[in-house]
Amino acid sequence: MKVAFQGIKGAYSESAIYKHFGKDAEAIGYDLSEEVFDAVLNNKVDFGLLPFENTIAGSVVVNYDLLLNNDVSLIAEVFFQIKHNLLSHKGSKLDNLKSVYSHPHALEQCREFIKKNKLKAVPEYDTAGAAKIVKERNNVGEAAITSEFCAEIYGLDIIEKDIETNKSNSTKFFVFVKSDKVPKNIKKEKTSISFKTKHYPGALINCLQRLAKHGLNLTKLESRPVPENPWEYIFYADFEGGTNSQKVKLALSEMEAACTLLKVLGSYAKGKGIDANKHL
Repeated sequence: MKVAFQGIKGAYSESAIYKHFGKDAEAIGYDLSEEVFDAVLNNKVDFGLLPFENTIAGSVVVNYDLLLNNDVSLIAEVFFQIKHNLLSHKGSKLDNLKSVYSHPHALEQCREFIKKNKLKAVPEYDTAGAAKIVKERNNVGEAAITSEFCAEIYGLDIIEKDIETNKSNSTKFFVFVKSDKVPKNIKKEKTSISFKTKHYPGALINCLQRLAKHGLNLTKLESRPVPENPWEYIFYADFEGGTNSQKVKLALSEMEAACTLLKVLGSYAKGKGIDANKHL
């Protein structure tokens, strides 16, 4: 099976693919998240996998926007623990390093280590790309913060392991397919929706009460601005329960009547991970 992700070989997303699908999956990297959605919609791949939320950096808002605006459905969530490693050339020592390359989020997550070792942080497009740049530049004073997986791929040494400040750093990925290709046998334990409320006092509470009324536990709630309509917002919510449940069907039907827009983004099994059962 072919699975699209954003990034190049060695990205954390690629590792998340192997965790969920196994080593036989064919992971295909694209430069942009938009290209991952296009690959799924144009049948170039069977599945797409992208990060949607990190325990430290928060939501990946561009991916939520793309999810809303494309005809795809979520079919699985994957929790992946992020462990950052300092990679450099074979024989390099920490004391000899001057600068370190990585994605801005990774640099921020390793700020204490970078500061302690007086390294110059250089932002790059992604973590695996940083490892590739360090290898190609062949400067013994440069290093990359990336996954352990990249050491083998790019022929670099691991100078220091697990250099992130917060050891509970995890990312939630979603797996998605074209809406007309949702597997019939998937387990449905959680549901993700997007919705827009009407304009009156208590409109949001009125919508969310439909979930509480039917005993559905809310696990995520976040708002995003609507670019074409200033000061209007789309809400994203996750709750426990699948769309094959009668109480979920009733709650969504009542929410739809109370909203100006309601889109079911997908229904899927709970992911296994430290954040999988976190409740609001």
